[in-house]
Amino acid sequence: MSHTSPVEAASSRRQKTRERLLDAAYEVFAEIGVDAAPVELITERAGFTRGAFYSNFESKNELFVALAERENAQRLAQLQVGLDTVTPTTGGNLSSMSTATRLEAVSELVAQFLKLQGDDRTWCLIEAEFRIQALRNPEFGSYLMQHRSAMEEQLAAVVSAALANFGQRFIVDPIVAVRLLISAYQSTTERSVLLGSTTPTASDPDLHKVIASIVTLFTEPIPD
Repeated sequence: MSHTSPVEAASSRRQKTRERLLDAAYEVFAEIGVDAAPVELITERAGFTRGAFYSNFESKNELFVALAERENAQRLAQLQVGLDTVTPTTGGNLSSMSTATRLEAVSELVAQFLKLQGDDRTWCLIEAEFRIQALRNPEFGSYLMQHRSAMEEQLAAVVSAALANFGQRFIVDPIVAVRLLISAYQSTTERSVLLGSTTPTASDPDLHKVIASIVTLFTEPIPD
């Protein structure tokens, strides 16, 4: 029978406290923005005191960076799960389809995939905060660009592997293709949110078509 040591128990409690603070920050930053969000509101939302906050984070900026790291990692994992889920649907049949049929099939796959993703409206607001804070704060901007570059490489590898399962490959640098997909995703999602949607990626047919069009336009069958 295994027992949890006092050190392990303390570490577990600390991690749970950090996660609750990050969860609260995610909500508060989306509601009123990073600059307007006082530490007291975040700790109150999490059910803690200021002392608990400063035991885990030196500043609100450090909390924001930790939130960026957590959320981007979670979304990369969600993307992988989504791709793994929809891949068996079609397998390697895309290569034998006409362009029109392939576009329709890819659009359906994109729709299935996007339904598996998280709270799109809140994430859209958080992403907007990431961008505006990066533009205002050179230090955070430098961090965000380094983090974004690393994530683009991960995304390119994940998406390229998924395409290979369908017998497809990018005809441009995968990093360039991923940047196009990210830009299309962000701009179309923001448009849906501005139009009042609470689930923009899951319910917006325009987004499905845009993503599918980019994938279809910038891919080709892998030669035998």
